[in-house]
Amino acid sequence: MSVLPRSIPAKYTEQLHAALTAAGVAFEPTVKEGTRLTYDVVHQGVTWELRYTDPAGGLGLWKTTAPVPGYDWGPGRLTDEVADAITAPRPEPEPLPVDLYPGAPRTHLGIRVPEFVRAEYDPRTGRWSERARWWRLGVTTTCGELPDTRPR
Repeated sequence: MSVLPRSIPAKYTEQLHAALTAAGVAFEPTVKEGTRLTYDVVHQGVTWELRYTDPAGGLGLWKTTAPVPGYDWGPGRLTDEVADAITAPRPEPEPLPVDLYPGAPRTHLGIRVPEFVRAEYDPRTGRWSERARWWRLGVTTTCGELPDTRPR
């Protein structure tokens, strides 16, 4: 039965401080408020949470969490690997695609409107072309959202 640690051993704090300082990461060994096992480290505008989770006692295992892809769940890292994870280059996010029809609705009754229909919308008047109206009528019929005005 493993016992979770109650405090961070001084030797792992010193090793972490040495590894982060050597990598050029500012590190103040101050435990995060409200915790006993977590440090916060800010590097290049990203706040990393380093939680000591050494279940075996003797490995120096840190749960590294940050709002960075791949680190949002906190993979475990050894003390000397934490600095590599923090300073690793991050891929640039892909730019968002340009909306060719900015005034046209993207969905109709929860169905994605195809580009050829969105192209036939006039945002100045708020009107659809005849072909686009027929497409919308088909979706409305399929979804069963027609107005209840038909004779019975």
